[in-house]
Amino acid sequence: DPRYADIDVEDIPLTESLLDCQERTRPLWEYKIKKDIENGESVLVIAHTNTLRGLIKKIDGINDDDIQDISMPNGVPFVYRFDKEMNPIKPGEDSLTQVHASGTFLEKPGLLKKALKRQEDWAKLVPGFDTSEVDTGAKRVTTLENSLLKLRNEQTVEAMVEESAASESDDGSEEFNGTDGNLKLMNEEKATVSTSQDYERWEDDPCEFEEFGFFASSDGKEEPLPLNVVPLPDDADSKKQEDAVVVLIRHGRTPHNNLGLFTGWEDPPLADDGVEDAKNAGRLLKRHGFEFDVVYTSWLTRAIQTAWYVMDELDVLWLPMVKSWRLNERMYGALTGKSKAMVANEYGEEQLKKWRRGFAIRPPPTSSYSFSYPGNDLRRTKYVKDLRISWSESIIRSIESRKLQIHRKFPKSESLKDCMARSIPFYTDRICNEAVNKGKRVLITSHENALRGILMHLCDIPVEAMNQLHLPNGLPLVYSVKGKCITLLDDGSGKDPMEEHDFGPAAKYLFKPCEITDEFYIEMEKRAEDVTAVVTADVATIEKDKVAA
Repeated sequence: DPRYADIDVEDIPLTESLLDCQERTRPLWEYKIKKDIENGESVLVIAHTNTLRGLIKKIDGINDDDIQDISMPNGVPFVYRFDKEMNPIKPGEDSLTQVHASGTFLEKPGLLKKALKRQEDWAKLVPGFDTSEVDTGAKRVTTLENSLLKLRNEQTVEAMVEESAASESDDGSEEFNGTDGNLKLMNEEKATVSTSQDYERWEDDPCEFEEFGFFASSDGKEEPLPLNVVPLPDDADSKKQEDAVVVLIRHGRTPHNNLGLFTGWEDPPLADDGVEDAKNAGRLLKRHGFEFDVVYTSWLTRAIQTAWYVMDELDVLWLPMVKSWRLNERMYGALTGKSKAMVANEYGEEQLKKWRRGFAIRPPPTSSYSFSYPGNDLRRTKYVKDLRISWSESIIRSIESRKLQIHRKFPKSESLKDCMARSIPFYTDRICNEAVNKGKRVLITSHENALRGILMHLCDIPVEAMNQLHLPNGLPLVYSVKGKCITLLDDGSGKDPMEEHDFGPAAKYLFKPCEITDEFYIEMEKRAEDVTAVVTADVATIEKDKVAA
């Protein structure tokens, strides 16, 4: 089983007693959980009945006989609190606990009894009952998203009414143009929405902030893209991915994406179609025989959920997952949560173009008191340690709270250059050193601008092309460490993924021919085998001649 590959064979048990199972939790308590609690952290442990009983045994000093009285029902939290000496605090008389233990159940007595009874009935009557069907509940949708969804639905209805009215008037009668009939158009034959020189497939994505003027090759002709598509293997098991590889996936779609809002560090979950984006990516990777050793993602829900759905499809939920804010999306400052139309209406079209086309130009910063400012989110202020201290924010917040507050310098706005300045070093200094350089197979689920930075580094994409590189949601981009190239995966539909997905005009920099192909390595291995066979035969002949002599 690959999940235990880093454990010595001698340490992997063939069977365990209850004592064995509980004793292996002791080092985890002593060297990890206990130290985290001593450092003031709140720790959540989700595990199994006997391992949790092992922790309870250690915390409360319960002997081997009394531990048999401890029970852990499914899905009912059991909470411990500790004093400064790390002794468990005894629960109050009105607290719901169990014999020999100092923890407290966060459940009403009647409901807890029902849970214990239900668990007992399941164990007796339905061995092996399936608990995989879990109701995750309704996805979070903000008031803003609800309002905009309602507005979009109204606009859709209005468009349908207008289209219906136009079709009714299209019966040979004179077209109504909203005037008294005296409208005279100039250059009607010459006027066009677009010219033949425009890029045929590239469309300005309403949920993307960046925009650059179109660029083309020096001779004005579009160069055909190399066919970097890996065909679907006949049998995924026969072609397991064993070489070092980096697979990059932009998160699945969110309500913000569907509404065309600048998301940035906002934290919406995946929409229903975004969940399917992630699942389809996992299924495609599985069909091509991909396996991974480690997963990297951002601190934002949509990227984390994408990683989980991909891992679930690959049946590798146990893989280590490294989360870093340096893989977060670009911080859009005061423009966060707004659409292009809203920004243009507030700041003007010309100013919007400057922000969108400027590689190093930052949008207006958000306020320190804004909900969208990362420094007001406890999840970030508590765990970010690799940002320098903001003395002005620290002084203001210390005065406000009347106690010393050390505040980090969280970004209030970022240019595309700023975003890439944190994602590229994270890849080169962290991901490469920890995984890629050690031959590990890496999965990265992140955001378009953070991934743009990594791809800029891997594929030598020029700065002027970055804003017209579009990354589709939920599409695996496979970077071959040996071949130093990006490839796509055939999904078996018969459609060319290079044509099915729109990568924008900068696709020619992303999809370059591989420096060294897999066929080259296969040929080299075959030649090495032939040479080895010849040398072995020659050595055998020499030895035979010596014996004969």
